[in-house]
Amino acid sequence: MQKFWFGLAVAFGVMACSNDEDPVDCEKSGLILSLGTVVNASQCGVPDGSLKVFGSGGKEPYQFSIKNGPTQDNGQFNNLPAGLYTIVLTDANACNTTIDNVYIKAQDFSFTADITDDNSCLGSNGAVTLQVSSGNPPYLFAIGTSDFSENNTFTGLPVGYQTIVVKDNAGCTVNLGITISRGFSGTSWANDIKPIIETKCSVSGCHDGTRPDLRVFANAKANAKNMKLKTQDRSMPKEGSLTDAEIQLIACWVDDGALAN
Repeated sequence: MQKFWFGLAVAFGVMACSNDEDPVDCEKSGLILSLGTVVNASQCGVPDGSLKVFGSGGKEPYQFSIKNGPTQDNGQFNNLPAGLYTIVLTDANACNTTIDNVYIKAQDFSFTADITDDNSCLGSNGAVTLQVSSGNPPYLFAIGTSDFSENNTFTGLPVGYQTIVVKDNAGCTVNLGITISRGFSGTSWANDIKPIIETKCSVSGCHDGTRPDLRVFANAKANAKNMKLKTQDRSMPKEGSLTDAEIQLIACWVDDGALAN
């Protein structure tokens, strides 16, 4: 039997062997979340701050939320203590967008967060350094479930949401919901991605050679978003499987812009 090397070609969009409808392309939905007024809290520990956001594009109705909090149908958030907040907008197509690291300060608790993106594809090298002023020093810091310490710098952080708690000498605590973004990883088409396609995604018979060969860069770039989507949900490749590291490399390459590097 002749073997056709389609890479992941059977997996994606018009190349799929199944009859499943493709999901809405959220990157083309035009969903936008904009920040309006932010009102700081009067003092540390007093929940009287607020913020307002506005949604547009996508498909209504919208749902708004603070990360890991309940949803609501409007963008006004009241009764907020000092902290850092990530605001999430979700539309009727289940597309979402965020505004990360929104500051609400207090008169007696002002702070800054120096955030470094995670640009390590198969590791974690994000970082945060916190500086606090206008409060009651000394300050203690803790991330996640760790113990409090005087260390105000946290390293080795992965992409995603981190909760850091700051405690002052008067016993007031402030929760900072910090989002670490994905930086440019430098994942290589030639050295990282093409070898995965050549060694793990050899299939035969699905479209009898009529679908594009994803070993060819132009074809892979044109289908990059679906490559990421369908390898991450493990629906593709149809035969065999990819390791977690291979799936992550594909995602990093796509997030970098699917470059011919």
